[in-house]
Amino acid sequence: MEINKVLIANRGEIAVRIMRTLRQLQINSIALYANEEADDLHVLTADEAFGLGNGTLQQTWLNIPLIIHIALEAGADAVHPGYGFLSENNAFAKACEDAGLIFIGPSSDVIKKMGSKIEASAWARKAGIPLLPRLEGTAEELISMGRELEFPLLVKAAAGGGGKGMIRIDDVSMLAQAVNAASGQARRYFDDDKVYLEKYVENPRHLEVQILGDHFGNVVHLHERECTLQRNHQKVVEEAPSVSLNAENRDALHQAAVDLARAVNYTSAGTVEFILDEQGNFYFLEMNTRIQVEHPVSEIITGIDIVKEQLHIAMKKPLSFKQQEVVAKGHAIESRLYAEDPANNYMPSAGVIQKLVLPAGKGIRVDSAIQNSGKVHPYYDAMIAKVIGYGSGREEAIERSKKALQGIMVHGIITNIDLLLNIMADKEYEQNRISTHSISRNLNHWALRKQQEDARIVAAGLFVWLERYAEASEAAWRMASMEKILVNNKEMSVFHHPVGDKAIELEYNEQTYYFEQIEKTGDIISFSWNKTEFRVVFHYSWQNAMFLINGIHYQTVLPNAVVTPKISTNGDALALPDLKASLFGRVLKINVTEKQEVKTGEPLLVLESMKMENTILAPADQIISRVNVKEGDQVSDGQVLISFE
Repeated sequence: MEINKVLIANRGEIAVRIMRTLRQLQINSIALYANEEADDLHVLTADEAFGLGNGTLQQTWLNIPLIIHIALEAGADAVHPGYGFLSENNAFAKACEDAGLIFIGPSSDVIKKMGSKIEASAWARKAGIPLLPRLEGTAEELISMGRELEFPLLVKAAAGGGGKGMIRIDDVSMLAQAVNAASGQARRYFDDDKVYLEKYVENPRHLEVQILGDHFGNVVHLHERECTLQRNHQKVVEEAPSVSLNAENRDALHQAAVDLARAVNYTSAGTVEFILDEQGNFYFLEMNTRIQVEHPVSEIITGIDIVKEQLHIAMKKPLSFKQQEVVAKGHAIESRLYAEDPANNYMPSAGVIQKLVLPAGKGIRVDSAIQNSGKVHPYYDAMIAKVIGYGSGREEAIERSKKALQGIMVHGIITNIDLLLNIMADKEYEQNRISTHSISRNLNHWALRKQQEDARIVAAGLFVWLERYAEASEAAWRMASMEKILVNNKEMSVFHHPVGDKAIELEYNEQTYYFEQIEKTGDIISFSWNKTEFRVVFHYSWQNAMFLINGIHYQTVLPNAVVTPKISTNGDALALPDLKASLFGRVLKINVTEKQEVKTGEPLLVLESMKMENTILAPADQIISRVNVKEGDQVSDGQVLISFE
């Protein structure tokens, strides 16, 4: 059975990554796109592309009949679901099977078995895999019987993922409210309100095993990954192999994953996830019946192309290797670059990336669907890129990851780059003293931008400032002047004057500094200070410039570009301006009505963006004049949500 054309029912970096392997195998690719994605990289990379139209996710990316119709009309042999969207939807897999399309993944029956955490746990129990103490039943039964369990507990959605429908319960007083809230979230996100209670593990680690199964009874593992560093139950940093295991529990972990896959007759790529407690005991969590975001780290340490194996399995070919041939070499670390602000409750940051600089070099792999510039859409996951550092050991992988992250520039939106850099530089991470709570516990200092205010930073800010506002004149840097620059919100008065053709002397903070060998090539300015060479990467927007030096990002506000919000007046009293959306997203809930009096800090509405719920609070004591949106509306950055009297 051969596959000649594959429709990829997904977007972004995973679509681009699948296309890379399809091209190597000389298999044609078909991309899908909603209207706003027509110019995205995955569309431009594909051999063919078809539009899904405009509308909600249910009308586009989750529209099974439409996707099947496009696949058949385009002459596809197979469908690859990627991850997310319909990748673990048994109805979609069944629809592909019924239409005569090869679903590049496990059978719809297996997806259904593993789709419910409750049913998956039953299969794990049959396979002899350890489970945490748990309680299953209706919401009423959980509330009644949960009182007899040892706290803390975790209520989890049976069909959940990504932390949705998951709430910690510390004592009996929280039980009813938490169960009902989790059930409501589960209904909203997964159309299934079933939840269950599970013993809560303090300071756990999150481990998972990558498996592959073919149609000839062969099941192998590609070793394990550690995915312990998470925010809001979503992974941020992953690595392979894990250094938290010893030889005994590593072998047992691998065998447990293989046993479960065999028990359910698993074919294609899948991942079995586990919790590891502080005593080294592991417990089954769930099975993901798809390729994972973090699959690159397993590919790097084993040299196996997981997408290629998925395709061969789908073509009813046996695995191209045996278990004894799978050898883990070296260490790989993946850092997820997200469009979000960790220092501001992970506020999503959808919008236009005006300039993107991604790293390259020995031991570095980057998977991304944005090159140079592009859009981060508000309706999808917040990930911009996956940056993978590889080394002969964990120490070298960390160092290469640091250098790779230091070379990233994203101008136009806020990202979590500072969080990633601070993690890589932290002793707790270096010494593997981490748990799934590490990011939340360390967020106050991990999310903060590093600050350096030595002369090279002042010089870089000045060079960028002059370059933009002297219309790129070669002579601009050579004219003596006193300038005021604002770098990372700090105003600096700098006097500068030329010294020869390629040097400049500047005075700042009663100190004199000398810079030489100043060269500009494209968007890079290089210079020498104290016999050390520095390289500044910069980019402008209409309002500001961003520059990157030694792995730290700086922003200069350009002259005449600062926008001051207008405050209207009503008699002698100041009136609040309209409340505008600061992000793209969907109105999930509205808590207020017109003419209602609100106090400072009261919740006005909830916006959902990039899988995150963001509660918008009242900025002051005021009276609501008008609510300009309704629940379910899609809103854009800057759109007026609420007007005040």
